[in-house]
Amino acid sequence: MYLITGGTGFVGTYVTRRLLQRGEPICLYETTPDTTLLAALWRRPLPDSLRIITGDVSRTAPLFASVAELRPRIIIHLASSLPPQSEDNAPDSLATITQSHLNVFEAARLFGIERIVWASAASVFGSAPRHGGVDTAVADDAPHYPNSLYGIYKSANERLSRYYYDRYRLQSIGFRFMQGYGPGKRRGRPFGYRLFESLLHNEPFTLPFGDDVINWQYVEDIADIIVRGLDIPVAEGMVANTTGEILSARETLTLLQELVPGAQVSFAGGSAEIVWRLQTKFAESVLGFDRPTPARDGFARTLETMRQWHRADP
Repeated sequence: MYLITGGTGFVGTYVTRRLLQRGEPICLYETTPDTTLLAALWRRPLPDSLRIITGDVSRTAPLFASVAELRPRIIIHLASSLPPQSEDNAPDSLATITQSHLNVFEAARLFGIERIVWASAASVFGSAPRHGGVDTAVADDAPHYPNSLYGIYKSANERLSRYYYDRYRLQSIGFRFMQGYGPGKRRGRPFGYRLFESLLHNEPFTLPFGDDVINWQYVEDIADIIVRGLDIPVAEGMVANTTGEILSARETLTLLQELVPGAQVSFAGGSAEIVWRLQTKFAESVLGFDRPTPARDGFARTLETMRQWHRADP
C-alpha cells in the first residue's frame, strides 16, 4: 500500500498512474480531490485498489488516524503550496509546506512506515551568484541560501528529513525538481502551464525572466524519478538533485515557434533568481536516471496531448 499526499495534483496523478500500471494498492490523501486528470490519463474505470481520502496534511490528528488505519508501506509526500502563491501568505505557506512535512514524518515514525519519498525544490539553493554564477552546476550537498518563503520552508524540510533519520533511523529520500511541465499542469509558475495553453489557443504569451535560463523538466521524468526512489537501497534522509533540459529564454522561444509556427510568444527581461543548473551524480549513479526528456520532445508531447483533449472536449 502506498499513501500519496497531494495524490490528485499534477505530479501526484502521474505517479499514481505509474503505480496503478504496476497493480499497486494506493490511497490518495488530498485536500480537494479531483480525479479529472487521472481519468484523462488512465482512460478506463479506476480500479478498486485505488482509495481516496479527503484530508489536509497540515492537520495532524486526521492524518495520523489515516496512517494508523492504512499502515502504508511507503508514503509519497507531494502535497505543498507552490510559488508564486506560496509567497503571498507566510503562515499559510508554513502550514502547507513545513507543518505538513513534519506531520508526515511524525506519522511515519509513530506507525512504523518503511520510507518516505518526497518532493523538495532547487529553490533551497537561492540565486546562482551565491554558487559561482549561472554557468555553475550546483552539487547535491551544496549550501542553502534560500531567498523565498518557498525555498526557506523547503530547506527546513530537508533538515527535518535528516533529523528524523539521525534520531529515529526513518528512511526517506527527497528530490529537488526543476520547472515541471506537461499535460494537466494547473498550478505553480505560469510559464509552466499557461504558456502551453496560450500556444494551444493561439493567444499571446510573454515568457518571464528573459535574462535567465530555465531548466525544463517533463512530468513523466519527475514521476519516473519518484517511482525509482521507492525501492533504491539508500534512503538515509538525503535529498538529491534532478534535472531536465536547460534552455535560455531565446532558445525556448525559437523552439516553440518551430513547433507552433506563428506562435505569439515573446519574452521579457529579468531573472527568477534561483539556481537552474544542478549536478545530478546521485540520480545518475543510484537511480540510473541519466537521460532527461529533451525539451523538444516534451514540448511536442505536451502540445499534442492537449490538442487531443481539446478536440475531445472543445
